[in-house]
Amino acid sequence: MFEPPKIVGVQLDGKLPVYMQDWFTEIAGRGEETKRAAVFEDGKPICSLAIVIIRNGLGMKQGYNLPWARLCGLIISEGFSESQKAQIARRLIRELPTDVSYFLTLAKKFDYDQFLSEGFQPAIEDNYVISPARYRMLPESFSKMTKRHIRHAGRELVVSTTTTAEAFINFYEANLARRHFTPYIPLTIARDILEEGLRRGQSSIFTATRRDTGEIDAAIACLWDGDRYYYWMPTHRVPTKGETKPDQGAVKLLLWSAIQDAAARGLTFDFDGVGSGLSNQDGKSRLYEGMGAESCVRYRVKRETTLERLLGRTREPVKLLIRRTFGRFIALKF
Repeated sequence: MFEPPKIVGVQLDGKLPVYMQDWFTEIAGRGEETKRAAVFEDGKPICSLAIVIIRNGLGMKQGYNLPWARLCGLIISEGFSESQKAQIARRLIRELPTDVSYFLTLAKKFDYDQFLSEGFQPAIEDNYVISPARYRMLPESFSKMTKRHIRHAGRELVVSTTTTAEAFINFYEANLARRHFTPYIPLTIARDILEEGLRRGQSSIFTATRRDTGEIDAAIACLWDGDRYYYWMPTHRVPTKGETKPDQGAVKLLLWSAIQDAAARGLTFDFDGVGSGLSNQDGKSRLYEGMGAESCVRYRVKRETTLERLLGRTREPVKLLIRRTFGRFIALKF
């Protein structure tokens, strides 16, 4: 059932989300945890799904999107009708190992519907987008606070797009370390994705540097495909004792720069998911709404083993206790 992580040979790459394109999956899927479920016909693959399967601290198998891939999904060869595609998709889903708990964020509602039809449970995630039709209403539709923050940041900071992937990841890692966080996904993979994206013309890095001290206050990395422009990796400076605090509008200024770049390319700007169960979820929603974004959903599904479900009933009260005692949980987007 699981084959080596080699993309199915179909002529759809340009139509796929960036997270499912060959170049991205080849980098993100180079670890031994990567698995590709595939359906074959006449000895040729006609449908595939790339995921990672890992063991958690208790030794239970869990399936997730590829590292740094906010979306995953079924890649089905061309030449099939919609009903045939649905049959092929359900065939692949039925053959997924049952001793694994799956937590997947899917790219398309078609995939979502097929997973639900095969017993997966919905776990919808909030998301925000700005469609090309809304660009003409910006920045007038920004909230008053967003406008004020961007104006102030524009006076204090200089935005540039010349930062290298290596420098961005070093800045990102340093800010994680100052928060005493450890990335749970290798940053070397993110760096290589960003480098290849820059080479291919499918990624950009925006940095906000202080005019007075030359310090970098914030940086964001974006990826795009033929339809969407994704707000992929943001980070902002964590000051140590004696250092100036970063401008509170730094990230908003960079977001506005990225939104304008997306508009110039005719792409929908995608805030790439809000997350669920995080203490800063409401803050992100207010930020994105303040930037003039419209709410939508991400198609998340899950299927848990019996043991996972049983343990889940005890984990949630423990998580709540930890949250109340030690503060916020770690989130890669900060």
